[in-house]
Amino acid sequence: MTLIEVLVSTLVFALAANSSAQLWGSALTWNHRAVERQEVLNRIDMELLKRERALRVAAAAQVKSAREVGVEVPMSCVDAMAWMEGQLALVSSQLPEQITLASDSALTTAEEPVALWLRASGEGIERRRLFAPAAHGVCRL
Repeated sequence: MTLIEVLVSTLVFALAANSSAQLWGSALTWNHRAVERQEVLNRIDMELLKRERALRVAAAAQVKSAREVGVEVPMSCVDAMAWMEGQLALVSSQLPEQITLASDSALTTAEEPVALWLRASGEGIERRRLFAPAAHGVCRL
């Protein structure tokens, strides 16, 4: 082999090794970001499930106490929405720092809200769940 052939082959080998290292680094970075995103999604989902469970337990207790005094449906849907937001306010103080929880009315009938969106977001990711008090017997449409 001549000197020029050795230099060219060394240059080709060095360029190939460098681009391979860059691709490897890019893949590793992408994988790391995907794992972090999945962890954030898992945390957000767990927080939403905790809030939804708390609302379900409170709704069941509300219906049970109303039926004990002979009332079939405890409250109107407008009152149920206010009650649900109050229940959420009680448990919202226990959220991790990077997750925010919000609620807004959804599915209105005759200008009355009959369901609540539970929204949790963190690090640019948002999850939403719909909670309807009528589905749990707290109010009747």
